[in-house]
Amino acid sequence: MEKKSTILGGTLLLTAANLLLRLISIGFQAFLSRRLGASGLGLLQLISTVGVFVMLVGTSGIRVAAMYLSAEEFGHRRPGGVRAAMSECLRRGLAISSAVGAALFLSARPLAAVLLHDGRAALSLQVMGLLLPFSCLCGIMTGYFTACSRIKQLVAIEITERLFSIALTALLLVLWAKNDLRRACCAITLGSSVGCVLDFFLLYAIYRRNMRDAALPKEPLHLRKRLLKLCVPLALNDFLRAGLNTAEHLLIPFGLARFGGSFDDAMAAYGTIHAMVFPILMFPAVILYSVSDLLVPELSRSRAMERRVRIADLADKCIRMEMLFASAVTGFLFLNAHRLGVLLFDSASAGHYLRVFAPMALMLYLDAIVDGMLKGLAEQVSCVRYNTFTSLLDVLFLLVLLPRWGIGGYVFSFAV
Repeated sequence: MEKKSTILGGTLLLTAANLLLRLISIGFQAFLSRRLGASGLGLLQLISTVGVFVMLVGTSGIRVAAMYLSAEEFGHRRPGGVRAAMSECLRRGLAISSAVGAALFLSARPLAAVLLHDGRAALSLQVMGLLLPFSCLCGIMTGYFTACSRIKQLVAIEITERLFSIALTALLLVLWAKNDLRRACCAITLGSSVGCVLDFFLLYAIYRRNMRDAALPKEPLHLRKRLLKLCVPLALNDFLRAGLNTAEHLLIPFGLARFGGSFDDAMAAYGTIHAMVFPILMFPAVILYSVSDLLVPELSRSRAMERRVRIADLADKCIRMEMLFASAVTGFLFLNAHRLGVLLFDSASAGHYLRVFAPMALMLYLDAIVDGMLKGLAEQVSCVRYNTFTSLLDVLFLLVLLPRWGIGGYVFSFAV
């Protein structure tokens, strides 16, 4: 049942697909920047930040748990155990995400008015809440496909979903939203959410076909206990990190506005950094995120079989190659920042900020690899500890420095 696949082959395939998807996303982001403007992108980025938070609350660590449990059962050659683990994860995921989605739908208007300070975001939040269960279940299904090395199927479906989402979003922007920012943000949210619905049903259909001959195990697998042991630290990590990250994003435009200038100018600066600069900065990191995702099942299998030499060898090679790669990317982005900003977004400001943030790729890329290693080695508590500390530090610096130093305070806090 488990397909023979090397981590190198899976990484290359995932990387090629993710590079294509990121290229499409950057091109689409350039289209949005011309249609919405920098301040409109800032509002969209705030909506997306809330979306990431509710998505993580909705899954509550179950995506990584599904990947980990499926990989363990595959490692023990128990197809029925994989089926039982996925059934448990899907049931839990549906219950939690439905409750979170309903809460978001009902509280969309006050959240938009109080947290985002823009009532135009309410419609987007309602759409997000309505379709949240599909987004969360889709994430759980990708965990299964990654764990059982069915990368080709996953890649084909994700490319299909992304192209469908972009086409639907562009159609809604042209025919329905036009120049209305409220409708434009809703169109983008709706296009992405409907894409997740399509993604989930395609992945689930293939999963059911794969599992039709897998008999449920007769011996107890203690799945609830194992799921709880994995999900509690993962969910705590996600809640704390995403909650603090959301607070950080909400603080940025308001702190910049307090430093001086109008709120629209602050939103424009925020939109330039997060919707233009960071997509370019993190574009090469798709290679590392592919490795990180594949390291979780690979290391969990090796840990289950007590292959300590394999674990040490993988960790050493991945960190060495990551540092070489990050150094090369940093140099390229620093030297070509202005050209990239003007070419992609017709923005000299984007080029200026890209040069400022380029050296930080060294640590950002390392974090991507180490995060996957810790999850694969069941060191979720360590993730909680380190991520909570750094996120709290971020928020503290932003509260103190943004009103005094403006963008300089944000750059400083980000670097630290």
